[in-house]
Parts: sequence; C-alpha cells; structure tokens
Amino acid sequence: MELGSLPMLMNHFCEKLEGIHFMIDLKENKRAEEGEEEESTCQELIEHLSEDIDTLSSILVDIKSVLKQRQQKVDEMKALTHSLDISSLQHLMDNIPPHLPKPVKTDPTPLQSCESETSVASSSSNDKENIPNKRSRSRGRKHAKAVYIPALVYITVEEFEEVPKYMKGRLNYNQVNTVIDELNKALSEKYKILGMKRTTLNDVNRKRYERYKEQESKDTKGEHFIVDTDIKEFTNFKLDSVGRSVLTILRHCGRTKEIRGGRLTRYACIEVY
Repeated sequence: MELGSLPMLMNHFCEKLEGIHFMIDLKENKRAEEGEEEESTCQELIEHLSEDIDTLSSILVDIKSVLKQRQQKVDEMKALTHSLDISSLQHLMDNIPPHLPKPVKTDPTPLQSCESETSVASSSSNDKENIPNKRSRSRGRKHAKAVYIPALVYITVEEFEEVPKYMKGRLNYNQVNTVIDELNKALSEKYKILGMKRTTLNDVNRKRYERYKEQESKDTKGEHFIVDTDIKEFTNFKLDSVGRSVLTILRHCGRTKEIRGGRLTRYACIEVY
C-alpha cells in the first residue's frame, strides 16, 4: 500500500490504533465475563456449604437432646440400682426351687386318638391283631370326649417347713416335689386309659381298664386315685421306707388321702385351689 501524503499515513496509523484498542477492549470484556462466572460458581458453592452446615447443626442439636434423655435414664437406673439390695436378690436367684407350686385346677385334656393313647402301655405293641382297623379308629375320633386328668399340686416351702421332723427325716423339699411328678405320671396314664373306649384298647390296656374298674367302690365315687401297682408300672418311684415317708408327708400336707378296702390302699388326689 502506497502512502501518498502524511495525512493519509496518519489516518492509517489511527485506524491501526483503533483496531488495537478494540481488541484490547474485547479481551478485557471476556476476562470480566469469565470472572463473573467464576464468582457466581463460588457463591453457589458457599451457599451449598452453608446449607450443609445448617443441616449438620440441626442434627447435632437432635443428638444432644437424645443423649440428654439417655443420660437421664442412666441416672434413674443407677439410683434404682443403689436402692435395691443386690445381696438379697442374688440370694433369691441362687435359691429358686426347681418346683414352683401352681395351685390351679388342671383343665380337662382332650382325649387323644386311639393310636396315640394305646402307646401308654410299654408292651404289646407287636400284637397287630389287637390294633383296631381304620374304620374303628375314625369312629373313636368322632366320639372322642374330654378326659379330666387329675394332678397333685406341689407343696410350698412353708408347708414343708411345718412338717414334723420325725416325718421328714433326711428328706428335703425338692425330693418331695420330685415324687409328686412321678405320682402325676401314674395318675395321667391311668385316667387316659379309663377315658378310652374298651373296644379301642389292646389286651394289656383292656386288662388294666378292667382292673381299674374292679378297684372302685362306693367310697371312691368322685375320687381320682392310684394304687401301688400303678406306681410300679408307670413310674420310677420306689415304695421303700423313704417312699412311704414321702407319701406320709403328702397326706400330712393335704395332697393325698388314703382310701382302704378290699385289701387295697388307694392314694386319692385331693384338689387344691
């Protein structure tokens, strides 16, 4: 480009300067815009952090409140613990009797199916000819009735302590109530058989059924009792001198009574309420 005169050269130089100023202005505007975006981004981050801090502060307040309540509970439990006699409680825990008395009348036990009831006998399970057929078993189930199973109630520690020493000898409280468990087994097995129909019984239980009926008399009406034979058949209780002493204690404590007659001694269960 040829420059003919100095004014033309001045004009050209001014145009170049204006271009440079324009470029500088564009660059500064761009930097300003980028700075505003960065500043906006930082502001948003600060706001998010502030919200998070507020949330955490609220959570901390809730935690402090819960901790305060728990501490109050702990203080109450400590005060309760100090008010208790730990030594006496430990003594009670160490001396809980295995047999706790339950002076409640036993509810009638539903009669089981013939097949399960005949299992009370310890023998004759191999005699298949005496087992009722399916039709007779189903009839037995349809006409099953409730059978009352009597039970002796445990004696209490107070009752045992009131028993004269000549009766107790060396017997202790637990031994007496263990014998009650054994006698209850004999009562349960006997009256399960008596609650069944004779047609559903096998030979062994039929003979027992007949023997039980023969043991009844006018004096046993309304009574539930067992005899020495029942105790030997259904329990591990030995009728030796110690066993007789236990029976005497049970009679003294009002758990049993004896009904004699026909060369038999019947130990009848006394209901305790």
